[in-house]
This record gives sequence, C-alpha cells and structure tokens, in this order.
Amino acid sequence: MTLPGIVVEITIKDNETGKSLTIPVLPTTGEIAYDDGDQKPITVDILDLGSVDIPAGVELDGIGWESFFPARHDSSYCAVGPALLKKPLDYRSQFSTWKDNGTSLQVIIAAFGVNKTMYLQSFKPKLRGAEGDLYYSVYFKELKKLTPNKVRPDGTVVTGKTAANRPAPTATPKADTYTVVAGDTLTIIGKKVPKPWREIYNDNIAVIGPNPNLIYPGQVYKV
Repeated sequence: MTLPGIVVEITIKDNETGKSLTIPVLPTTGEIAYDDGDQKPITVDILDLGSVDIPAGVELDGIGWESFFPARHDSSYCAVGPALLKKPLDYRSQFSTWKDNGTSLQVIIAAFGVNKTMYLQSFKPKLRGAEGDLYYSVYFKELKKLTPNKVRPDGTVVTGKTAANRPAPTATPKADTYTVVAGDTLTIIGKKVPKPWREIYNDNIAVIGPNPNLIYPGQVYKV
C-alpha cells in the first residue's frame, strides 16, 4: 500500500524469538481497523448527587484487517520480494501457533506510528480460488502482563519488586532491660541477651550488690 510519499508495511515481530515477519499483501479492503481502547469508568451512587462516573483506566487497544497469503509472487500486490514470500500454509501455521500460544508480538505499522505489544486473539483463514491463495481475517489485542503480589502469613503484601530494589526489612528493636527469672545466673543471662556477664554485672552492680553470684527473680537489669 503506497500513499503519496508514504510506504505502508505491516511487520509482526515475535518478542520471544526476535524474528520478524512482513505481511506479504496489505489489507484487501484498503483499511486497517484500529480500536483505541475506550475509557472505562466506574459508576457510583453518591447521596445528593446521584450517579457519578469515575475514570478507572482504559480498555485494551485492538487492531485487525483482512487480506490473503498468495500462492505465487506478483509484484503488483506483494509487499515483499519473491525470496521472502512463504507458502500460504506456512503463514497459516505461524499465525495459528502465535494464536494458540498467546505469544507476545510487536505489531509495527511505522507509517501510522503503530508499535504495540499485542497477542493474536483471532485468526480465521479461508481457502479461496484455484491458485491456492489463503484468505484470512486477523485481530490483535493489546498485551499487558501483570506481576502478581504475594501475601505473607502475617498479611504483608509483597509486590513484584526484585531483591535488589526491595526495601530492607525493619529490624526488631532490641529490649534494653532484662527481668531475672528463676534459675538465671549472670552467665545464662549473658547468653540470652547476648552480652558478657561481667558487663551486665558492672552495669547493674547497684542492683545486684557486691556478690555477682547472688541474683534474685524479679530484679530488672539494664542490658
């Protein structure tokens, strides 16, 4: 399809393999239908105001056309050279595979500024004519991938952030006192805190007294 000063090509790039395919014959109707997603509001009822629409995002874009895969090359309508023209059944196999697998595709129509990540929603081939041309209609839908959130047992929501940019967990504040329980010694307390028993004794000598071996349940030490 050639307009004054404009060459129109439709290229489909497989985002998983990196391979590209140029549509061999541009739409037979001379029209490419592009559906720019409508605004999708949420309607709520508000006291004294009635129904109110709140914008809540847009629907997915879509693009489609009708054309055919030719059984032989004809420069009067082929957008690719003879070396790049595939057999009609090869095109059919490729498009059916994309559709069935939900493959991420880049639909590129540079002349109209289209470069969208999409998936093939519908591919309907029809055999027509004596030469073996394969007619078809096709429709692509915008592809948006979501990163699911995970919920920890404590109810914390973990987003799809990577470990590199995920905020470090907040450290649990350390208690600054310890209450003696039955069976404790300064050595045992030192292992619980942890801190050398002699430091605990020196910091709490006014409570413990002159003998570090005599401590009693209920005493509160600074640790």
